[in-house]
Parts: sequence; C-alpha cells; structure tokens
Amino acid sequence: MRHRQPDRVVIINDRSERVGGASNLAVLSAELIRDRGIPVTYFAGDGVEHGIASAEMVGVGGMPLVNQHKLAATIGGLYNQAAYDSLRGVIARTDSPGTIYHVHGWSKILSPSIFRALWRVRSRVVLHAHDYFLSCPNGGYANYQSHRVCNLTPMSARCLTTQCDKRGYHEKVWRSTRHLIRQHFFPTRYVPANIVIVHQHMHEYFTRAGINAEFIRTIRNPVEPFLHLPPSPAETKKFFFIGRLEPEKGFEDAARAARLANVPLHVIGDGAGRAVLERDYPEAVLHGWKSKEEIAGLVTDARCIVISSRVPEPFGLAAVEAVASGIPVIIPQAALLAREIADLGCGLTFENGNIETLAAAMRRIADDDALIRTMSANCLRQRSGMAHTSLSWAEALFELYDEILERAHAGQEAALAG
Repeated sequence: MRHRQPDRVVIINDRSERVGGASNLAVLSAELIRDRGIPVTYFAGDGVEHGIASAEMVGVGGMPLVNQHKLAATIGGLYNQAAYDSLRGVIARTDSPGTIYHVHGWSKILSPSIFRALWRVRSRVVLHAHDYFLSCPNGGYANYQSHRVCNLTPMSARCLTTQCDKRGYHEKVWRSTRHLIRQHFFPTRYVPANIVIVHQHMHEYFTRAGINAEFIRTIRNPVEPFLHLPPSPAETKKFFFIGRLEPEKGFEDAARAARLANVPLHVIGDGAGRAVLERDYPEAVLHGWKSKEEIAGLVTDARCIVISSRVPEPFGLAAVEAVASGIPVIIPQAALLAREIADLGCGLTFENGNIETLAAAMRRIADDDALIRTMSANCLRQRSGMAHTSLSWAEALFELYDEILERAHAGQEAALAG
C-alpha cells in the first residue's frame, strides 16, 4: 500500500537510548522510518550519548527528574525552558507541510513545555500513549496508597482531593499542576488530537478523562517473542517475574504469592525493590537486568511468566512476549490484555493486589502439567493476533501519517479558501 510520504519525521522522547518500553519503541520507530528513506530527527531530553545511524540527533542535555536536585526537578518538571527553546529551534529549522512530529515520552525530562512549541504544528503532531499521563495525573489510574485501580474521573474534585501518589499529597498536587499546564499548552478535551493508544480498552480511560476521541487510533505494539523454538514449560517448575522492581509493578506481591504457593520464583529486573527481595524473600532467585538474548536463555526453563502489576497495564509487553513464545502467563484482571489472554486459553487471571488469588493461580499452574501443555499450544496458535510485528507496526504508523497529512492539507486548504 502506497502512502503520502512525510518529508521528515521528528521523533520526540525523553531518552535517546533503549531504557524502557516507550524509549525502545521511539528508537525502533526512528530506525524503521529511516529504513524507508525518510529523513528522521530524533529529539531527546537527555544528552544523546549514542546516536541512531543516519538520523539527526538533537539532545537537550537534561537528566531524568528522579536524578535531579529536588528543587530543580520540581521546577523543570513543570516547565523545561531548555526543552522548549531547543524544540522550537528544530521546528523553525526543519518544518514543512509534510513534517510529522511524533511524541513518545515527555514526563521524565522534557516536561509540558514541549507542547507549547508544538502548538503551531498541532495538526501534524502524534501523541503516542504508552501510558496514561495524557489523561491521568499520576499516569497509572492507580491509587498507590490503597494499591487499588482508581475508578475516579481524572482532575475531578474527588480526584484532586484524593492522595493517590506514591510519595505524598504534595507530589499529587505537583502532578495535577503539571497536567493542567500540559492541557493549557495542548488541550485535548475540546480540540481533537492525533492520539495513538496501544490497546483498544485504553479508549475507555481516555474518554473518562473527557479527552476528545475523534482522532484516537489503536495501534498495538510490535512484539518479538523471547523464544523462536517451541518451549516445554510442563517439564520445568520455575515461575518468572520480569520487570522493574518498583511497587506499582507488584514484584513483592509475586514474591509473597510464590512463597504461599510454595513455587520457585525467578526475578529478571532491577530497581529500588531489589533490597526488599534480598532482605525479605531470600528464596527468590534474582537475576538483575538482562539483555533480550539473556532473557531468552533464562525463560527457556520457564513454566509460567507472572505479571503482578497493581496498575491497569495498557499493554504488558512481557505478557505478550511470553505468549508469543508459547509460555503461559498469570495476569491481573485489570490489565487490558487479561480478558483476551484468558479467553484464548493462554493463561490465568487473578484479582489485582489479592495475594491469595495470585497464589491460587500459581498453585494451579504448578500442579497441572496437562493444563500447561494445552496453554502452551494455545499460545503458539494465537500469538499472531495479539500484537504487531515490527514491519506491520511500521505500516500502521505510515497509514496514520498519511491520514494525518491528508487531514492537515485539507484543513490548510479550507483555511485559505475561507
């Protein structure tokens, strides 16, 4: 299928390296667009230590907010003047009627200031919702105090007076202020924006927040399986948790449930929670961060992958990578993929934050070899429908760019005619 070819695509992301889901996809998109022969500018909030071949790299030189002095992070997280100045310069230098601006991540370094710079090219801006920050101030639709999924309307009176933040109510106020600043510079309630969501059920969360849904498009993430040869999960006893060791990922829930179920838990990932696991769950085997190739070597011996996040995960990359590899998963009911995985017979679900129901699912997986064989076969049979490949993902992005450029062109002609 032939598309209206962009003159250039400007990728905008907090980080220039593959350090997390959004950054992995931002870099991948730059590579795929470059491979189509389209000029790419990669605009990053950090210092761009490693470039992307044949792409123009522009770095603001900032650090993640969590690594900055508290006062600097508080101010810069609300409005990063350097990011605004730099992005405004990129737009002035490279913009054309055929330039697309694709925002992947902005909340860790860049701040809402970039949306002020993007306002004049709004019709050609894509907002890629890898998380919920466009609709929810804390980015997760989760109450981190009660460890429950939040059902409040974002920025409502009840939302604003509820202490749901990990660190304290002062942080909730700061995040809500940041949300208002972003909305001021780039309103999404009354003016439709080009928004990509990674699962169709995210639509419900965005409309709850009052976001104009006219131009929302679902494009699932691309996934490469951990394994390319069929595994034998029924022949092993090991359960694996893969992810950041932060409270919202539920790493301690997985460890507690594994202890209750008396099953061996292997943990791939790192973060502040590593000390908790080392101190309180010495039976858990901690592998730390691993490359994709190293993970493949470890999960060859996996009976099941445990997803125990306390937030309604929009996509759950590890879950889809596991299913695509033929490894059954256990996943919380609030995860947007949960119903699909259960209906396809690729895994079990449990009530979010409920250790007993997670342990019960682990015991069932541990005790039933026939169930594991059936689930593994289901995973291999159903995997192609759960996510994009890199090539089909690129095709979906180009279809979107074509649609956006046609709409922007039509709007420009209408404005001239008026």
